[in-house]
Amino acid sequence: MEERRDYAVLRFVDQNGWSYMVNDYAKGCSLMEYIKQGIRVEKETIFDWIRQLSKQLEQYYRCGNEDAAYGYVNPYAVIITGDGMLCLLDINEPENEELLKQMKKKKLRMLFVRKERVLSQKTERSDDLYGLAKIMEFTAEKCLDPKAFTRKEERVWKRMLGKCYSSGKNAIKVLKNMQKEIGFLEREMERPRDNVSAKKILLAILAVCIMSAAIIGGTVKKPETKAIAANQDQPEAGVQEGVKEKKETKEVVEQNGDSPYLEMGLIYYVAWEDYVNSLGSLDKEMQETEFSDAYRVVIASLEEGSIQHEDGLNAEDAVKKILDELEKRAEKIQMKVYLYQYPLLKVSVLEESEKWHRLTKRIGEEMIRRQAWYRWDTNGEKECEVRKYLAESYFKLGENLKAAEQYEQIRKLESNEEELEEIYEKLQLIYEEAQEYEKVWEISREAVEVLPDSERLWMNYLERYCENPEMERELCAEAVKKAIQAVPELAESEAFKQLQGKYKIVIDGENIRVGE
Repeated sequence: MEERRDYAVLRFVDQNGWSYMVNDYAKGCSLMEYIKQGIRVEKETIFDWIRQLSKQLEQYYRCGNEDAAYGYVNPYAVIITGDGMLCLLDINEPENEELLKQMKKKKLRMLFVRKERVLSQKTERSDDLYGLAKIMEFTAEKCLDPKAFTRKEERVWKRMLGKCYSSGKNAIKVLKNMQKEIGFLEREMERPRDNVSAKKILLAILAVCIMSAAIIGGTVKKPETKAIAANQDQPEAGVQEGVKEKKETKEVVEQNGDSPYLEMGLIYYVAWEDYVNSLGSLDKEMQETEFSDAYRVVIASLEEGSIQHEDGLNAEDAVKKILDELEKRAEKIQMKVYLYQYPLLKVSVLEESEKWHRLTKRIGEEMIRRQAWYRWDTNGEKECEVRKYLAESYFKLGENLKAAEQYEQIRKLESNEEELEEIYEKLQLIYEEAQEYEKVWEISREAVEVLPDSERLWMNYLERYCENPEMERELCAEAVKKAIQAVPELAESEAFKQLQGKYKIVIDGENIRVGE
């Protein structure tokens, strides 16, 4: 183990939206020295390192002038302490001369500095981000197994690298987004996972269905083929032969168990949205024709994007018929609830009317009660989608607090920032109408912490502060300062200027006054 020693480092303290730098000492070794020992670590450790570094660089920028850059981000400029915490080296402190000499070597600069900057002493924030990206690649290569990342983690990792390599402006925003991305990955790893993926389950079911279909197909020819092959001069004989063969096929299916075509049809839609093969498989169903005909109306409606009617059966009646039948088969389809109910949920949101909102509510509640996504959901997306549809149905039916219950769950699952922004706004609206003002404040504060770059959420936050006559004006001024610190461009927006005039907000450098 590399001997630890004291290094002069930088530490940061956040207060009232501002960051303050403190010169300190830490016992440890450089990240480069740590990596040279050949120690393998878990990917959670790598994520934590990058989260710490991105946070500290962000803090460094927030306590300096607008163009302040750290100067030279590389593994020798990062100290790792005994408890696994990282600190930025104080590169202006002569006591760190030993590491500073290592940092100046051209061979190292070639690895962590843009080629055109290797011989230059001038540094910008874009150079810091470039160095951070190189540290990310370096630590992943040296400390992780080659296949440590899942495909989703790999996508997020590459997205963060791309932002670091291409961004020369608004470095603070890039670093904040990186912290959110890593936070999302850490939450994903904490979620319980089943070893069997949804796709594997679907493929397994489909394989069984195909084998069953092959057995049936090999036993009896399709009735339409037999009818066509019949004597064309005696069409009645052909029809009778076709009916006879359909009956024989049905008997074979009954002897071999459940017909495979119904589930095949559902899998083609749920897994791949393959309407042609889905409808084709449902057409071949011979044992449960009424059930498959009802699903056929559902899938046809989804294909057209509007409610359809077929052979005297409309989609609404088809959905109700299927739901009633599924209640009878609750035990039989226990592990396939998602397969059978997802098409119903999707068709129920095609039309805006109370009767369809009530169907969405019925389907969504049943899927949540039975956790239909269990074993089918690897990243929370399916659960999130079901809860969204249910929440919207509650909202449209005027059951707002029930909608809020779902939105509370969704905000823990949602990774799309725009969607999450909308969810926070809906929660604030619902709780405000219900006069649950403590909840409004709680959601408002959390919203700007989770999405610190959202102008809309900051404007909501400031409006709530400033419109409250019981709120001290000094606290309102602190809120305004915090918002501008997080989103500097907010001060130039038209919405903020209107707020500024409405509540007499005066900005004089770092001095902000409200209500004067």
